[in-house]
Amino acid sequence: MIERLHVFAVNTETDLRHSHLTRAQGEATDLPPLGDWLGVGVDTDEIELFPIRDLGDMPLSDYITMAFAPERLSSDEARRMNALEGTVLLVPERALAVAAKPGAELTLIATLPLAAAEHRADLPKAVIGEQLGDGIGHAAPSGRMGGLVWLVLVGVLAFAGLLIMWRA
Repeated sequence: MIERLHVFAVNTETDLRHSHLTRAQGEATDLPPLGDWLGVGVDTDEIELFPIRDLGDMPLSDYITMAFAPERLSSDEARRMNALEGTVLLVPERALAVAAKPGAELTLIATLPLAAAEHRADLPKAVIGEQLGDGIGHAAPSGRMGGLVWLVLVGVLAFAGLLIMWRA
């Protein structure tokens, strides 16, 4: 099944912001009745709602390309999206319980297929117990911690050498 992204123009005046960024920053938005607007139940953790002016000079089509990686975006779809003003609602299909039936508050601008893996595979489970052994023993320091241990050891030895030379 191909995942799709629905791009809607919001036909009501609103300056609300509800996006992956605002959620990551812990901002809580009192959302409008999106379920009523879309005519279906919606997972608000998956959608983005924001004024297009928040993108600054970036065209909406560029934002969608970078944020959602559509499989294709025609020049006509890009032109329609880039001509939008006001607020936009971006709804991945996975956010909807069933197909949307938008009301008067929304205008569908584009439905874009999103890029997906070209294959699916069932991989066998790894046998971890045989690879790890009995779990007894001490691992050598690695990465940053190993480098830190060596740096401290060299520092202690250098300090000890300086003490010996100073007393002599």
